[in-house]
Amino acid sequence: MAIHIIQIEKHRFVCGLFWQSLSRPRELAREARELGAKIDSDLYVLRTDQSTAQAGFGQSAEGARRGMFSLGAVISKTLALEGAYYDGEQQRVHNWLAALRLPDGMWAYFAARDANFLPNGDFAGTREEVMERLLGDYGLGGWNVVLGDAELEDYGFHNFEARTLESFIPHRNDGRIRAHRWWGLQPVQARRNVWPALAAGAAVLALAGGWVYMRHVQRLKAEQLAEETRLAERQAVLRRLAPAVQAPPWGGKPEPASLAQACVDGFGHLAAGGWLLDEYVCTADTVSYAWSRHGSTLALLRGEVPDAVFDLNGEKATLAVPLKLARRAPEALLERKALMEPIISGLQHMGIAFRIASLPAPAAKPREAPPQWQAYSFSCDSQGLLPTALAGLLDRPGVRIDRIVNRAGHWSMEGVMYVK
Repeated sequence: MAIHIIQIEKHRFVCGLFWQSLSRPRELAREARELGAKIDSDLYVLRTDQSTAQAGFGQSAEGARRGMFSLGAVISKTLALEGAYYDGEQQRVHNWLAALRLPDGMWAYFAARDANFLPNGDFAGTREEVMERLLGDYGLGGWNVVLGDAELEDYGFHNFEARTLESFIPHRNDGRIRAHRWWGLQPVQARRNVWPALAAGAAVLALAGGWVYMRHVQRLKAEQLAEETRLAERQAVLRRLAPAVQAPPWGGKPEPASLAQACVDGFGHLAAGGWLLDEYVCTADTVSYAWSRHGSTLALLRGEVPDAVFDLNGEKATLAVPLKLARRAPEALLERKALMEPIISGLQHMGIAFRIASLPAPAAKPREAPPQWQAYSFSCDSQGLLPTALAGLLDRPGVRIDRIVNRAGHWSMEGVMYVK
């Protein structure tokens, strides 16, 4: 991920480090330098919080410099010392998300699970980019608290605590930042004295002239090729180290109420040209109709539905129309009891027959984290009610309708409930 640098007072801070856990308590710096060399990073910073040790890696080629402070290291240390207020008390926090406005107008995003930064949990971008990451990670569940600017409170995060960036940075009594040396990035490899090599090179150039120049050009080409190879290997290592996360399947789908309203609004052509409507199917992407001739003719149906498609015998016809609906971001899930009991009770009160069944967990891809949710299919018949009458009951976090069907005047719907 790209390094982002900000200036706060006279100090420069960086976001976008790649964090990895360390396992050798007595030689953390050495382990960090070895790992940095493997992934071709030339700068690193150490953090040790709540019995956790991690190294954050950066590249000087991306603008990071020795001595710049890691903003992620500062914020995690403050949280380790102060804790956070959630579940009614101030306490230690191990699983947290933070979205904070930066002085330059950009936003910083941090995600820590079990007191460890996720490999991609140190990021800076636009407000839209950060909110997309925040909502996506939040939908996975299991977070103790969400910290961020007060304007995010309207999103309804569970255990939200309003904090500014400045509240995480320690200050002296006179208001200046109380900086600590360990915040700063350090070189993965010690600097070498290049003056002897330069002097020797000058002598050789003076003696050998054009021969040395040609060798120098060849060496530059070889170094450039080696650098390109190292960069490719580093990207491959980063892809192997960073675990993939399944996208929340309830994200990117319309709300039950909006889909039900669109399906009811699109319902029509019951007896187009004298043809009988056999089935009407509505999904988030398409509404489709299927008719039987019922003694009428093709010309009469064409007169009302010019785009209808007929079968070879002219006895059946269909029509599919694209449907465009606003899609909902993946919201936080509820426990199974909290989600299902009100829905089941409401359906029973309305006399609606329904079926709910557990769905198997999707197969995880290699190096992909297992899903943090459970899924249940549901289906019900409306018993003469319009789908909009039931959608209000189903319009809850993690509930999505997949299909709404009308056959012979009877409505039914199918979908999935997701719970944590």
